[in-house]
Amino acid sequence: MGKRPYSLNSFQLKTIASALMVLDHLRQFIPAMPLWFRYLGRVVAPVFFFLTVEGFFHTRSRPKYVARLLGAGIIMAVGSGILKHLFPTDITWHNNIFFSLGLGVALMSACEQVRETENPLLGVPHILILSIAMLFTEASIYGLMMSLTFYLFRGKSGLLALFYTIGSLMPSLLGPLTLQQLFIHDYQWMMVFALPFFLAYNGELGRGGPSAKWFFYVFYPAHLWIIYLISYKASF
Repeated sequence: MGKRPYSLNSFQLKTIASALMVLDHLRQFIPAMPLWFRYLGRVVAPVFFFLTVEGFFHTRSRPKYVARLLGAGIIMAVGSGILKHLFPTDITWHNNIFFSLGLGVALMSACEQVRETENPLLGVPHILILSIAMLFTEASIYGLMMSLTFYLFRGKSGLLALFYTIGSLMPSLLGPLTLQQLFIHDYQWMMVFALPFFLAYNGELGRGGPSAKWFFYVFYPAHLWIIYLISYKASF
């Protein structure tokens, strides 16, 4: 993608998404926080899925990329389990986007293998298994939609915008179209507002270089664990 007059690189997108992610999870764990924190958080996962797809096309080793994400997911699951055991609360949370992102990368790898093989049908079961597995992760159907949309329409901003918008809005449009439903019970449709961030991406890595990729691996679980502990202390 060419550089635009108003553009954002990968580091800038991650920084913005991480800041909004903190607000989102503050409201998730501490109900006294404003609900609009959750609204802002709807753009976070799409940004990270988008950047993960970009990473898929730039990584030196796709198998290692998958292993890194799934490994981080396992470590986070264990850490979260220990934390909830030591500091039990009534809060139910299953945040672990690493599994969604890791399976998304594995799915794209399977799609690439299908493109390269002489008999594409051989890879279809693999794609179906990974797609179904993604439905049982945190991002669920939205993660599957984003992975495929960003992968299939990479570099085609018009088609990407069209299919991403449809995928973001369709589940909510199929339900009751009331203000209470759209702004209280099911506001996931607000992920459509992540679209400007994708269109502003300039394809550059930005500040920090390759080492910056480790920031999210550490920041994501760390901030969740800290917020959980704050909510635990506040409950007493």
